[in-house]
Amino acid sequence: MWIRKNHKDRLSGTHLPLPTQVVSNEEFEPMPQTVDQKTVENLILEMADEYGRKLGLSRRAFLQTTGGMAAAFLAMNRVFGESFKVSEAEILEPEAFTERWPKDQFIFDIQTHHVKDSIAGPAMFRKMTGKLGLNPELAGIKPPPDILHRANYFKEIFFDSDTVMAMITGAVIGEKKHHALPAEEMVKTRNLINEAAGSQRMLSHGLGDPTLDNALEDCEYQVKELGIDAMKFYSGNPTGPWRLDDEKVAYPYFEKCQELGIKNLSFHKGLPMPGKVPAGKPKGYYWMPDDIPQVAKDFPNLNFIIYHSAMEAMVSTLPPGKTGIGDDGYIPWTTDLVKSIKDDPSLTNVYAELGTVFAFSVITHPEICGHLLGQLFDGFGTERILWGTDCIWWGSPQWLIESFRRFQIPEHLRDRFGYAEISAAQRNLIFGKNSADLYGIDIDAVRKAVPGDKLTQMKTAYQEAGPQPSNTTYGWVLA
Repeated sequence: MWIRKNHKDRLSGTHLPLPTQVVSNEEFEPMPQTVDQKTVENLILEMADEYGRKLGLSRRAFLQTTGGMAAAFLAMNRVFGESFKVSEAEILEPEAFTERWPKDQFIFDIQTHHVKDSIAGPAMFRKMTGKLGLNPELAGIKPPPDILHRANYFKEIFFDSDTVMAMITGAVIGEKKHHALPAEEMVKTRNLINEAAGSQRMLSHGLGDPTLDNALEDCEYQVKELGIDAMKFYSGNPTGPWRLDDEKVAYPYFEKCQELGIKNLSFHKGLPMPGKVPAGKPKGYYWMPDDIPQVAKDFPNLNFIIYHSAMEAMVSTLPPGKTGIGDDGYIPWTTDLVKSIKDDPSLTNVYAELGTVFAFSVITHPEICGHLLGQLFDGFGTERILWGTDCIWWGSPQWLIESFRRFQIPEHLRDRFGYAEISAAQRNLIFGKNSADLYGIDIDAVRKAVPGDKLTQMKTAYQEAGPQPSNTTYGWVLA
């Protein structure tokens, strides 16, 4: 049975600084909590009781502090081995925690989500996953209101995390009328937050579907009337799957984007949803990345941003105790994508985005995360890896930000596979500069505007009043 993680947290009273179980945005089936993850969870709770008593705090209050976050990473290290840079001093001394990081770090999250206010959760996702046999029980579940809506999105992204800028995005799943967040609502979120801040804090995707009868007209409408900043595609949309290298379906749409000045095209690849495939083709055919090299060569003036780094959902469906990574470090589909990039150095217009795959690998098995990052660095180089989180499905992105700041590819993997150690400078590129360069964002101008804008003033008042991070996620887990 699937249950929303935030509902499970309310029932159990367990609100941890980072999730100890893979959550799903309904695009894939979440794996059960592993034995190791349960051990991490128990260690965090034990430390919360121990250190909370020393500080005169309840368990819940302690877990909402920076000390609670530090305790979570210490627990991860004890169970999985040393992968996170953390010290025990950070548990009891907030200054030790905050002094570790740059105060003006530019973090630009290019994959964030909420759902439209008229639905109590992503209704289309529930219907589609039930219809496709992924989990029929979802169709009858009504999640509580206000968890995935715009107001909570605002708090989780900008008040409870160090995110400076964000891209609001959506999903082309099912018919346009059933989209969980239509392009009009995405643009509304962008405009509301930028107007409230008095500075540019958000960009917005449009939603591209080349299979529509009026696809080119719809593209022009989104660009000229809505003023979208980029386009997002789901080539595996079960109601109309297509391939990027389809010259009849996809190419006219890409040509239209190019004509209209939309240079950055983002594609959901990997994390395949169920659906029909042509006879003789493998499962997940429309979600695989093997159509990317040809189209990237045919459209050298467009940028192809591969969301989820094309990783197959193998980590999300593994039985407990299994990593899915062989002795050669092969990661289904991601390794294939990396190889295609290495084989053709001319493919400099292809980028890898980290949303969800960093999240579920770093909390499930840090060695998988080490292989993921090591291979992406090797194939794409530092300058073509982009920061995205898939939040607020994963709650506030702060735990992901802290994880990426602290995570290091384990030394034994670096020795065996030749992966490079991740430097602070490389993290800064991935956190924001790479995406800023793609989208024409002047980081110096943002840094100058942000400290005095109204959003910063509101965040300061919130923190001074005593922040209340939710310490939960809003995706689905196995009960």
